[in-house]
Amino acid sequence: MKKISEHIDLLIQDMKKRKQKPEYVIMGRNLCTEWLIEMSREGLIELNDVKKYKFNHRGVPVIVCESEILEVAPNAKYLMEG
Repeated sequence: MKKISEHIDLLIQDMKKRKQKPEYVIMGRNLCTEWLIEMSREGLIELNDVKKYKFNHRGVPVIVCESEILEVAPNAKYLMEG
């Protein structure tokens, strides 16, 4: 099974090939938990004792949602033009 961070990187690369700027990484809670474990094992993230976290993947903000999806969303302005 591919690492979640590798899958996100592939989605971002695909978006850049289409000349779209990745605006957000959207992932479900369970995937986010697995991603955080993966990132902490690699030493790429440090979790401190705070009430609210803001996560980024290579500078792209991460949004956590209820449904179990993993998607990289482009700028909303592009979606409205198409």
